Amino acid sequence: MLLQEAIDEFLLYLEIEKNYSKNTVAGYSFDLKTFEDFLVKHHRSLELNDIHKTLVRRFIQEQITKENMKPRTIHRKISCLKSFTKYCTRENLLMNDFMVGIETPKIDNKLPVYMSLQELQKLFRYLENDTGRFAIRNHLMFKLLATTGMRRSELVDIT
Repeated sequence: MLLQEAIDEFLLYLEIEKNYSKNTVAGYSFDLKTFEDFLVKHHRSLELNDIHKTLVRRFIQEQITKENMKPRTIHRKISCLKSFTKYCTRENLLMNDFMVGIETPKIDNKLPVYMSLQELQKLFRYLENDTGRFAIRNHLMFKLLATTGMRRSELVDIT
């Protein structure tokens, strides 16, 4: 089976059966497309069973050296490929899992940075005194973020 066909099936699985968010599916799609582009660029076979561990290692090496990707991004790409091959193996689309033995780089666990109470009060005082065109919207958006723990992307998706 061709890589693109397997990717299409995998993305449908994530979207329909796993009910992943559009952003998550888009991220998986981007990472898998990047891998496919690497194979095309290096004139490698796009047949799923022709892909092997050495190609994946070269892909990771290129991402680090030429694309200057950070360990967190590389970790995400490797995790994406592992999920993909796990799905393909389970669905009998792939004979040998080419991600076996590929390790993810260690990453620092960054903790979120929160505003102090004084900083929040200062922000809200500024927003309350704002008379601009979007003053009410901005005030409500920041209060919603500060009081609910909502993510920025969740706020952006609200209609």
